[in-house]
Amino acid sequence: MKQQIIFIIIISLILGGCGDFLEPKSKSEFVPKDANSMHELLLGEAYPRNDITGLNIFLYLLDDDVTSAPYQELNIGSDANAWWAPYSWQSNMYEVMDEAGVTTFNIYKSYYTLILGANAVLDYIADINDDINTINSVKAQALALRGYFYFNLVNIFGAPYNSNKKALGVPLKLNSGIEESELKRNTVEEVYTQILNDLLEAERLYQSLPTDQQWQANYRTSLPMVQLLLSRVYLYMEQWEKAATYANNVIQNENFRLLDLKTIDFDSASPSYINYHSYTNSTEVIWVYGNVTDVTRYVYNISAGKEGRPFFRASEELMKSFDETAGDLRKDRYIIRSSYEITNANNEVEAMPSAFGKVNVSPSRYYQPTGGTGIFGRSFRLSEAYLNSCEANAMLNKSGGNANAGREALRLLNELRTYRFPSDYQEKNISDPDELITFIQDERRRELCFEDHRWFDLRRWGMKEIKHTWFPDATSTIVYTLQKNDLGYTLPLPPDALELNNLLEQNPLAPSPRNGSLTSN
Repeated sequence: MKQQIIFIIIISLILGGCGDFLEPKSKSEFVPKDANSMHELLLGEAYPRNDITGLNIFLYLLDDDVTSAPYQELNIGSDANAWWAPYSWQSNMYEVMDEAGVTTFNIYKSYYTLILGANAVLDYIADINDDINTINSVKAQALALRGYFYFNLVNIFGAPYNSNKKALGVPLKLNSGIEESELKRNTVEEVYTQILNDLLEAERLYQSLPTDQQWQANYRTSLPMVQLLLSRVYLYMEQWEKAATYANNVIQNENFRLLDLKTIDFDSASPSYINYHSYTNSTEVIWVYGNVTDVTRYVYNISAGKEGRPFFRASEELMKSFDETAGDLRKDRYIIRSSYEITNANNEVEAMPSAFGKVNVSPSRYYQPTGGTGIFGRSFRLSEAYLNSCEANAMLNKSGGNANAGREALRLLNELRTYRFPSDYQEKNISDPDELITFIQDERRRELCFEDHRWFDLRRWGMKEIKHTWFPDATSTIVYTLQKNDLGYTLPLPPDALELNNLLEQNPLAPSPRNGSLTSN
């Protein structure tokens, strides 16, 4: 064992060169005595805890599940450009947000900071002489986290794998030491290869542990978390058989079962909502992580007791996707209704559907999102495994004429929906392969709304055209358009990352400012 190891904790990690990348703003000396000490370091420096912000913090403003709420003068009180810039896909969104006073939006830095923590553990765990199971558990967690972080990074700042895997992804930093030179961006394919290496090794290590240590409701990564993530990675890579296999491993895990929404009391006259990202509230939660603020900050800007209206709401397109005739229970239980009234597409007055859901909210009039001890903003859920397997099997049916795969996709689809509809649910019977795929994609949208999936799904499903409406004042409307295959489907690297690393190449950018179509109301 080394006598003394200095773990450098980076506050301004922007992946620059030797001096800039690991120039410590603060550092702490840590003498690892055993694997439990490494375990604590992992929790402190690598886990996306509920007190850490900055992960995927505005991605949900980019997709088609969100639209702006009607203009109201009382919105004014903070600079709306902080919301407008990503919502309208501006290439200079970082500069605009910075000028608006937003300083915690750097997703790039936030992920690399956590990656450094995972790297430190992996660098020094080999020097620990301790119980082999404890050591393997720590290594598995670090690898699972690093794989997950790189998966998100490459899907934010790199092209979709199925579109151009040779495009630039993100730099691979795989140790905690000081680099001798600046790091170039690896290709999307190279980053995916590393992700799979990390996750497959994490799976092997977890499988070496006793069964009761492979998953616990203890906020840590686990074997089923890794397997669900592997199914997601293979789905994005269009390796359908592997995606289905890993998803089925999770479905068959006896620690989890689908949550029957019929058992969740709901009174539309006086609604109350549960946090679905909770081991206590949901039988299908595999892993919880992340901060409530990250998924609500830009779509909810009202402090308790303050009159005003959120800038955003759930889009009409999302709301209309739920089958009200059949009684889809998710529309009311998943999407939180604000106390503000709007006129919907049917010219009916209703409570405005918020642009977030499934998270912990206060029971006040405003349904204000709240965090706290043991409260998280995101989770890995069993329902994703069902949908991953459905999509993978449906694609096997279409691409290879595998009728059994098509039947399995339909079986799992109906099994999931049985838990999302009233007792008189009528099963779907879809024989056309293309129709089945479309329905599964729509089901994925409904089930996983506001959980960091939609933007990534739109990218891998062909990058369709999206229109966003913005109300600059009480009498005007601007419609911004993200064209099909638009350059805006891949986010630009932050300016400070480019300044600190001369080898970083910026992504091709759409024209900035991105102009919209202005009309008078």
